Amino acid sequence: MGSIADSSSVSPQTGIDRLKAIQEIVEASIGTASTDLRKVIKHIYDNPEIAFEEYIAHDTICKYLEDQGFQVTRKAYGVETAFEVLYGKGGRLVSINAEYDALPGIGHGCGHHLIAATSIAAFLGVTAAIKQNGIQGRVQLLGCPAEENQGGKAVLCNAGALKGVDAAVMAHPVPPQQIVPNAVEDGITSFGGASSLAMLRWVVEFHGKATHASACPHLGINAFDAAVAAYNNIALLRQQTLPEERIHGVVLEGPTVPNTIGHYTKCVWIARSPTRGKLQALSKRVLACFEAAATATGCTVTVTEGNMYTDTLVTESLCNRYAEITDSIEGQKTIPFIHRIEPGSTDFGNVTYECPGIHAYYAIPCSAETSVHHQTFTAATGTEEAYYLALKQGTMLALTAWDLLTDDAFYKEVKAEWDVTVKKHSFA
Repeated sequence: MGSIADSSSVSPQTGIDRLKAIQEIVEASIGTASTDLRKVIKHIYDNPEIAFEEYIAHDTICKYLEDQGFQVTRKAYGVETAFEVLYGKGGRLVSINAEYDALPGIGHGCGHHLIAATSIAAFLGVTAAIKQNGIQGRVQLLGCPAEENQGGKAVLCNAGALKGVDAAVMAHPVPPQQIVPNAVEDGITSFGGASSLAMLRWVVEFHGKATHASACPHLGINAFDAAVAAYNNIALLRQQTLPEERIHGVVLEGPTVPNTIGHYTKCVWIARSPTRGKLQALSKRVLACFEAAATATGCTVTVTEGNMYTDTLVTESLCNRYAEITDSIEGQKTIPFIHRIEPGSTDFGNVTYECPGIHAYYAIPCSAETSVHHQTFTAATGTEEAYYLALKQGTMLALTAWDLLTDDAFYKEVKAEWDVTVKKHSFA
């Protein structure tokens, strides 16, 4: 094996031998950090915060990293609960994305505190390897708030956080059956990725005129009727949408007594489609449902559009390398990628339109009835076993990042594939 410091110019070996020395450095670094990092992650788990309100998580993580000697940019890119740490010089730049927001009323039912654990561990591991081997290469640990519903990464992308980044990595915990139905029986522990649905979110407000519902209903303009009409319009629209497309909504505010015609109703609607191009086409039809409801009832309507979550672009060569690393180190089964569209959405999709990226998934122990965004998964993500598996994923991501930094032929393959993919999907 050639000098690790010169690994970018050495034809890579295959399997565990190629990364054994680096693996030892990474695991030693993560092992040293494990106890203190566990306290950080538990504090985040015990104090769940929703999108763009992750002040405890932001401050706790930033202080921890500063205590490790890193220079941390708090409130990065003009976002109150984002942060950034950069390490290294020259070479390529790999971004490791950390999440830490929770769900309203459920807490960490999507395991984002474990994503933070994995990403911080990966950052500590790969920076230790860079330091000990003196290689050219840079790593960005990007603290990404508001993955749930608000699209924090979309905001960060628009602010230039991914400008100049050559590749991005992260990993998400899921119930085993979300990987494949028979994952437990077949010993499958993770997969490198799949596409996800592009998503748009709207806050829709109907404005009418209040009056007594019995004495003078003809003087009123019923904002609740408008909300009902919009719901019915969309229910009819669903018959003519693509099989993979989804539209769902809820009424957040409305009239509270039956004998008064309500003057105001507030709804939230979400639409999803396989690609951002198809989503833009679907969104025009959804918006027409809101406008038609307002016209039919005599109301006015205000629509506030959120950040678009794009579909996730899968770079198969990157997923294959992640699977090779994971399998050779864990001795377990990893599916490199799955040719399917995940029914959910992630703002990491926006990142994959900026640079090649991998959004891996790994299983944590939970019952067969458990799903993400449920309190049973909140409980599952709080266990010691889940934390242990998150740190193991940190090793996998660190080694994947190392290869992106040091293996020129591999990165060239990844970049060439991504260039074709992003061009193909730009107007899909």
